[in-house]
Amino acid sequence: MSETRLTNLERTRIEMAYAVPLIRDLQRLLGAEVINDALSRRFDDQIDATAAPGEKADFSRMEAGTATFAEGGALDYEIIGSDAEHFDLNITGCRYAEMMDELGARDIGHLLICNRDYPAAAKIGMALTRTQTRMQGAGYCDFRYRRRG
Repeated sequence: MSETRLTNLERTRIEMAYAVPLIRDLQRLLGAEVINDALSRRFDDQIDATAAPGEKADFSRMEAGTATFAEGGALDYEIIGSDAEHFDLNITGCRYAEMMDELGARDIGHLLICNRDYPAAAKIGMALTRTQTRMQGAGYCDFRYRRRG
């Protein structure tokens, strides 16, 4: 039997096809503000629980990691700078945002998808700073990774 490997975008599409209707039901029952607040805080505990020391950060692997998330045309991006202490890139095209549009859920896409980036960075010893996302309507996402202090 041959194995078919799904791209990250395909896996996320499957997750969101289930999660979005459930979240919309919860928003109707409990209020959008309550649910959105819970979603916005969801990854905070993961950052603290999984944070690795900054010396574990390996910036040399970031370009390959970015390519993994971009597989299948999921992202258009430009690497702005990279060395042993930082990795900076801009995402200029995002099929994750388009997927959330299709699901009628772009308004919560940053809570469900984009915010995952913070605990993922912490887990490998990096801190992520991002001031804008395509998901929230900006022209590009500005990812700035640094060693955790």
